[in-house]
Parts: sequence; structure tokens; C-alpha cells
Amino acid sequence: MDLISIKARNAVILDALRNGDQELPSPSGVALELMRMVERRDVGVFEVCRIARADPVLVAKCIQMANSALYGGLRQTAAMEDAVMRIGVAALARLAVGLSLVDGAKAWRGAYDLRRAWRRALARALVLQQLARRLRNLPSSEAFSLGLLCDIGELGMVAAFGESVLQCNDAGDRLACQRETHGFDQNQVSAAMLDGWGFPPSLWLATLPPSRDIAHAAGRSADLAQMVEVARSLPDALSEPAAKELPCMVLGAARLGLDGAAIVELIDQLRADFDSMASILEIVGTDEDVRAHANRLREVLAATPPPEAGPGVALLVASPAPATEAMRRALQEAGQRVLVASSATQGLDQLRQARPDVLVLDADLPGLDALALCRQLRDYCGARLYILLVSVDPAADAVLAAVDAGANDVLRKPVEHKLLVAKSLLGGRTVRLISLLESEREHAFGMQRELVKVNANLRAAAHTDELTGLPNRRALDEFLRKSWSEALRSGRPLSCVVMDIDHFKRINDGHGHEVGDHVLCGVSRVLQAQTRSTDMLARWGGEELVLVCPGADMATAAAIAERMRLAVEHLKGELPSVTLSAGIAQAVTESDGVGEMLRQADAALLRAKQGGRNRVVAADGAQEKARA
Repeated sequence: MDLISIKARNAVILDALRNGDQELPSPSGVALELMRMVERRDVGVFEVCRIARADPVLVAKCIQMANSALYGGLRQTAAMEDAVMRIGVAALARLAVGLSLVDGAKAWRGAYDLRRAWRRALARALVLQQLARRLRNLPSSEAFSLGLLCDIGELGMVAAFGESVLQCNDAGDRLACQRETHGFDQNQVSAAMLDGWGFPPSLWLATLPPSRDIAHAAGRSADLAQMVEVARSLPDALSEPAAKELPCMVLGAARLGLDGAAIVELIDQLRADFDSMASILEIVGTDEDVRAHANRLREVLAATPPPEAGPGVALLVASPAPATEAMRRALQEAGQRVLVASSATQGLDQLRQARPDVLVLDADLPGLDALALCRQLRDYCGARLYILLVSVDPAADAVLAAVDAGANDVLRKPVEHKLLVAKSLLGGRTVRLISLLESEREHAFGMQRELVKVNANLRAAAHTDELTGLPNRRALDEFLRKSWSEALRSGRPLSCVVMDIDHFKRINDGHGHEVGDHVLCGVSRVLQAQTRSTDMLARWGGEELVLVCPGADMATAAAIAERMRLAVEHLKGELPSVTLSAGIAQAVTESDGVGEMLRQADAALLRAKQGGRNRVVAADGAQEKARA
């Protein structure tokens, strides 16, 4: 999905939310004005301060933030100008959005536990800020604001549709339920709301789960989205360090190059900074403070094995018998979750549904071709299943045949339970490690492929005029440089045409800039249709266009320019009538180069305008089929 498609989805989501039960949470007018202001490149510190001072509470909190642990080591200040310079103009506007939303939450009257939601949001903000400092891929102020607001979609959905959107306790199930019921989930709502408030795509796209599509649309690596995932999972683990939360957090951190010790450092820093930041944001405490939660999580992390080292799931396929029950009990007592099937057919069904790590298969089941089944399972599961056969008579040649067919090992009946448990645990751990490595490799390869696409898209975007879709000045300069080098090497001519839409200012003044943009786009399409495959048509600036014609002398370039002029003159449609003037020049000497060629063509264009416009003039002064 490209960025345009995601932005269109954002607009649909916002329309659906506005038709909900309650008014959506919204930043203050001052915060939104600051967001609009920072879109201008020339905005300065004093102008930002002037707008911010309309909200004294915002000013006080911004100064407190500038003096907080976020900017530790700097001298204390009481001046808003110093605060803005520390935080940054753009970062301050986004921080103002978060601060005003937290402050506006005091008016919330619903049953939804908003106090708990903002405390979790603050924890995410502090974690994301620390991750940004470690990875150095985002200013810490920006990271803090993103962490504070990355789950604002949950509040948006509750406001629009009520607390029923949170009925599924499991986060993954909750998102699926939300998509099934409303057509979108709270992560997508977060992206839509931040987009609507003017956040740049690089930030609001990070609120969506890491994926190849999102990395492609964002035009950057997936690190930022992965950072948000870690920042989300850590507060979840803080409130309830369940086994399903810890692997998500540990694996996400590992993808960012962080080990267990780094996670503990994040927790320690969160514990140190939380109270002071909660005081600044005026987020009141809960029954059990974050310090206690953090201490408990540190203990859990220390005692929890890596995600791949758990006991896993074993499927036991054997006839009902006391020996089968004894094997099941031995595996279960070792910590494995054990599924039992009494036939190969039933076992295959459970294998497809439960995807166990280990299969303990009785090779002597009536009517079972164990070797054929092993080959079938190995083709189906690859290395992601450990197959352990048990047999009455595992002779050497039978063992070799079984291993050849895909079994990992063979045990003799009656099975020694300690040996069964040891092999099953080792096999399961091996399978999970293989699965983890394969998943990580696929993730890495996928992201690498997407980054190649992203880099290509970024290069295309950097060389494309946003309005007309034509190559821009940067692309033109590069093409001219290559074309001139080729002309010098081959001895072939190189010419260019500089074109200008006649009386374009009158069109803008008389019909408006939007119509002017449509005229420029329409003319560009007509000219592009007249361009040779070897040429480049580029927007030089304003209403000026340049055509570079490798291998063409001045007469050939003049003929192309005249064809273009006629096509524009006969342009039909709802647009105002337009005409085109053009100047032509040819690169002659090696010392002059393309710079002189462009200057001569531009001078010829000026003579075409002075001569009455709607005409083509060559640099040597001749006029090619000029029209009065």
C-alpha cells in the first residue's frame, strides 16, 4: 500500500469517527496553530513563542519539559525562547499537541479509565525516547511526543463507539475484532488522527505495525515502527508480565540490536524518570506505582528463559494403552503441553491445527506406513517439526530407513521415559530455534527488499516535480551532465529548448492559482506526448520547462519545439486558452558546455516574448515558424 492509499484510508477513518457517539479528542487551538505554523520553513523562535504565549499553561509545561530529564545536564531556564531552542520548533508543536490532549482529558466523563491510559502513554513515551537516544534515528523530543500519542487511537475509538471496542482482552484479538466490526483498528485510527493533526508521515506511519507495505510507504526503514512496538509492549509487560508479552518485547528489542541488559536499562531509566514527568503532565498516580511494576518486571525478565527455550507442544500419536498414557504423563510433567491422537488421521488433523514442535509417533500403529508418513510430514513441515518414532524392533537398517524418510530419531519400546523427555525437549527447542531464525531471516530479507524499493522511490521523488510529475531541476542537471559527456565522447550534437507559458501570471491572477496549476499540468502532459524517447522534458522552475535533445542539432530541436508549440496552441478542454514561447540553442564548444547552451536558449526565449510570444526563436536570432 502506498502513501496516497494510506492517506485516503485515514480520511475515511476520520469521517467514520466523527459520526460516532462522542466528540473526538482534539488538541487545543494553540497547539493546532503551532502545527500549521511549523509547515512553513521560515518560521522562527520568536513567532512560535508569540503563538504559544496565548496558552500560559502550555508555556509553563514546555519550560518544565525543557528543564526536565529529557534535557538533563543543561542549565535551568525560565524563558520560553530557551525552551523552544532546546526542544526545537517542530518538536515543540508536536509536544504541544500531546500536552494539550493530556490536559483536556480532565473533562472526560466516561467510564473508560483515562488515568491509566495516560500513565501507560507516558511509559511508552519515556521508553521510545530512550530507544531514540540509543539508536540516534529520531530527536528525543519527537520520540517522546510520538510515544505519548502512538495509541491515541484507542481513546478515539472509545469516544466514537464506546468501550465495546476494548472487549477482547488480548491485543491481537482486539485489533481483529475492531477491524471486523468497524473496518479498521485502533492502530490505524492513531495514524489517521496524527495525520489529521499535521504530523509528518514518517511519524504517524510508525504507529502502524511494522510491515513491508508500511516501510515502503514511509520511505524509511522499519526501525521506527519497531521502536514503537517495543515501546507498546513494555508497558503491557509492566502491568502484567505474562509470557505472551515478554517474547514480543524481547524479540522486538533484539531486532533493534538490544539484548536483555539493554531492556533492563530501559526499565531502570523509566523507573527513574516516570514520577517527575508524571508531575509535569499532571498525570495522577494509581494504586500501585510504576516503580513497583518495574521491579517486578526486572525479576520476571531475570527468571524468564528466552522465547525459544520454552517447553513447547508435543503431539503423541499412539493407540490407547497404559504405555501411551505413561508417555503422555512423563512429557506433561516435564512442562510440555501434550496432545494425544489415537490414529494417524486424527494426528494429522491436530498437527495442522496445533502446529506442535514435536511429534512422537508409534510406528507400529495398525495400517500405518510410518516411512511414507515421515516423508509426507517432512515435505509439509520442513525442519519445523521434530519427528520421534517409537517401535518394537528398531533394527539398524530400520533406523536408517526412518531417518532417510525424515524422522529425527527412533526409540525402542518400551520407551524409557527420561530418554523420551530429554529427546523431546531438545527436539522442540531445536525446532523453535530454527523457526525463529527462519522468521528473522525472512524478516531481514523482506525489509532489505523493501528498502531497495524505498531507496528507488526516494530517488524518484527527489528527481520528480511534485505538481507536474516531470523531472525536476536536479534530474535535469544530472541528465544534462551525462548527455554532454556522451556528446563529447561520440561527437554527436546536443541541443535544448527552453519554453515558457505565455501570460501565465494573468492566468493565475484572473482564474486563481488552482486553475494555473491545472494549466501547467495540462501543458506538461501535452508536451510530454510530443517528446522523443531519447529526450528529457523537465520543469525548470515556475512555468518554465526545458527539453534536452541528445543527438539533435538546432534545426531538429526547432522542429520538435514547433510541434510542441502547435500542440499547446490547439490544446482543448475546460482550461483557458494558452500559448507557448520557446528558445533553442545548441552546445557547440567543449569550453562553453551546457551552462552556456542554457543561457543562449533562455536569451532566445526572451527574444521570442519580445517579438510577440507564441513563437520559437533560435539562439542565432532566426525565428522558426513564429506565430504572431
